[in-house]
Amino acid sequence: MTSETDSGVAPLRPWFSVMRQRNYLSFWLTSLLSNTGMWMSNLTVPVILYQITGTALWVGAFTLVNFLPTIVLGPVAGVIADRFDRRHILLITQVGMLLTSIGLLAMWLSGVNSPWVLMIPVFINGSLSALNTPAFMAFVHDLVPRSLLRAAVNYNSIQFNLSRALGPVIAGLILATSGPGWALAVNCVSFLPLLVVLFFIRVTEPQILVKSAQRILTQFTSALKYIRHSSGIKLAIFGAVVGGLFGQPIFTMSIVLAHTVYHVGAMELGLLNMYLSLGAISVIPLLAGKAKWFPLSRAMVWGLFGTAFGFLALTVVSNYYIASFIFYLTGAALILVMAGSATVVQMIVRNDMRGRVLSVRQMLFMGAIPIGAMTAGYIADQVGVQVFLCAAGILLILSAIGMFVIPRRGVASLDDPHDESKGETA
Repeated sequence: MTSETDSGVAPLRPWFSVMRQRNYLSFWLTSLLSNTGMWMSNLTVPVILYQITGTALWVGAFTLVNFLPTIVLGPVAGVIADRFDRRHILLITQVGMLLTSIGLLAMWLSGVNSPWVLMIPVFINGSLSALNTPAFMAFVHDLVPRSLLRAAVNYNSIQFNLSRALGPVIAGLILATSGPGWALAVNCVSFLPLLVVLFFIRVTEPQILVKSAQRILTQFTSALKYIRHSSGIKLAIFGAVVGGLFGQPIFTMSIVLAHTVYHVGAMELGLLNMYLSLGAISVIPLLAGKAKWFPLSRAMVWGLFGTAFGFLALTVVSNYYIASFIFYLTGAALILVMAGSATVVQMIVRNDMRGRVLSVRQMLFMGAIPIGAMTAGYIADQVGVQVFLCAAGILLILSAIGMFVIPRRGVASLDDPHDESKGETA
């Protein structure tokens, strides 16, 4: 029997067909605008903090405060994403983040320059984002048929990384010409198109709500037990955590590299982040292609090794233009780990567990990012950012080797088939 994924040209069909889904396309485009604004803010606020304090530790602290709520609220967010209408969840959290962004803009325009005070809206926004993320990721499943899910998940990665490429560049340009206030204002406006789409959109695959009298903690624990019995999901989450700890700090440490190693300004800093994201965008189509040509297991392992070699190269390069090319290659490698991990989980997980399992992955991933960022900031202040890059590169290599050695089935479990059991919704 020949399926779409077994024929010669059919593996490309989902890649094009998914954008013919009107609801998904409108959600994708407006999410791109909203996330571009978010990344503008995520560059602008650390730049403000670095200018106020002159220390890389506060740059790492921004990441900690922004992502720490995900660790605390992850269990609640996952259960909510399975229990309640995800579109309604997204509407509520997006409105909340808009109001918080307006508050941050008002603080800056009123002359507030205390890093402690500026962290208040950052923390609130991080809390709302923690509740938003599992529903946002799972909502993709509600917008497309199962046959297009892998392509839709990877298009989401393109959207996220394209916004990550555009946001810092636009922010760098605005910071260099008009100042932080305008960058924060554009972020506020970027929420509006997505809110309009969420208000009117209709799902293609209606969500099956999980109705249970169990407590939130009990339902979350059931997701942990489910993950424990899925080697592929466990290994995918391990890859995400490793990428968060040792790979993701490159985005915040680019600020320190630009200032202390390459001696360039805000515009060049924005371009460095753009190169990371453009590298990511250039390889994401590989993840949506034919599994036999480029299995997810291969993508994640190659990604860990590639990110490691990129970091090691940056430890000895001080030329901005050479470093820019290395940033591009590093971004391509890192996304193979991050997008590969997300795709593995989405492809394997049982439907009634989707929100909770995604929240576990996101909780651990987002928890790893601030730990890595704070560690990177401390090491950069004490002995230099290049020392951190060298240490992170070595640890990434060891992690890639560990993915072959530690699991019983090895990396092959990353290519496990979808769990078709009905579970709690039976």
